[in-house]
Amino acid sequence: MHKVKENKDLLFLVRNGFFHIFSANVINKIIQFGISVIIVRVITKEAFGMWSYANNILSFFLLVEGLGVVPGLLQFASSSKTKEEKLSYLKYALLVGILFNLGLAIVILLFTTFFQLPVRGSTEILRYLFLIPLVHVFFNILQIFLRSDLRNKQFSLVTVINTLTFFFGVLIGGYLFGILGIVWGRYLSYIISSFIALRFVKDYYKTFVNVKIPNKEQRQDFLKFSIVSMLTNTISQMLYLLDTFLIGIIIQSGTVVASYKTATLIPFALNFIPSSVMTFAYPYFAKHKDDKNLVKNYFLKLQKYLLLFNLVISILLIVFAPFVIRVIFGPEYLDSVLPFRILSFGYLIAGTFRIPAGNIIASLKKVKVNFYNSIISGGANIVLDIILIKNYGSVGAAVATVAVFVVSSFVSNIYLRKYLK
Repeated sequence: MHKVKENKDLLFLVRNGFFHIFSANVINKIIQFGISVIIVRVITKEAFGMWSYANNILSFFLLVEGLGVVPGLLQFASSSKTKEEKLSYLKYALLVGILFNLGLAIVILLFTTFFQLPVRGSTEILRYLFLIPLVHVFFNILQIFLRSDLRNKQFSLVTVINTLTFFFGVLIGGYLFGILGIVWGRYLSYIISSFIALRFVKDYYKTFVNVKIPNKEQRQDFLKFSIVSMLTNTISQMLYLLDTFLIGIIIQSGTVVASYKTATLIPFALNFIPSSVMTFAYPYFAKHKDDKNLVKNYFLKLQKYLLLFNLVISILLIVFAPFVIRVIFGPEYLDSVLPFRILSFGYLIAGTFRIPAGNIIASLKKVKVNFYNSIISGGANIVLDIILIKNYGSVGAAVATVAVFVVSSFVSNIYLRKYLK
């Protein structure tokens, strides 16, 4: 009987596109990792530090992307009962997201005109990237609409095309024109993949043009959810950004930034495993948010399998860390081994406990819980980063990040288990 149930679960995953999403995310992360390796190889260590720091600052700006309309669209379009309602939320998300990110692009341009970043050369690179918020939010809205409409094959294809285009942009542009070529490759990846996403939804064009944006009450609910999700994600994602930012401010060395960034590439990239699972599962959890028994059973099953899988990965990375760093990034990055090992353990915590629980809490519309958890985690992260980076450099940054993963995971899992009782 148990085997029959497992076969039914597997059949459900196959029929509903889980393996399209997961395989696309595997391909996506392999390509992204290849991009990082190429960048490391085609530019100097110091230049890689400049590029990494400029992207780190850009990522801070993108934390408030579109006032949070991307997660808002996922939630409200996923739970919409009609095509017209879905497209109504899509139209509103595009309106708010593009207008807000236009202002964000102007702020970045002004920032790079009147201020200088502590890592030499990174200000100019950030200025080249000032229009990224516009193409980024447009692509993300289209992509998330495909996901909310359960078009998992098309969602997966667009995701891979976006990353693959950037890969060739880095390979060709980086080799021929250095950092400027890499910048143009990033722009082209969003423009090309957005065009393809538009082709996938062409059957909705006529309805989209005629549909009205949501009514005042719906808009308020949508924006309330979006803004709270944005603030939650902002504080949550700062766990991945603050360490590099503070290393640049406190140590002010492009090479130290480069070494730490290298240590983060594989452990952080591996978050695609739980993220892929949740990319597929989120719309279903959102759809059945009122059935606590169903949510609880699938949450516990999900966590069990992730624990076993992630444990094996983390052990392998910790044991073979020197070999991995030397072969993939080169001997000049061997000072990354200890932070790499610490962050590999951190992946076990984040990938098994933090990411799945946080996503499920959001799908239950309990975004305030994630928000308060993020405030606690974010505050702890700032304090620990400042103290530990001053005393232990990049190793201290890695320890601070993992400590916050533990705190955040504890809070979210305790709440979810109590709520689902």
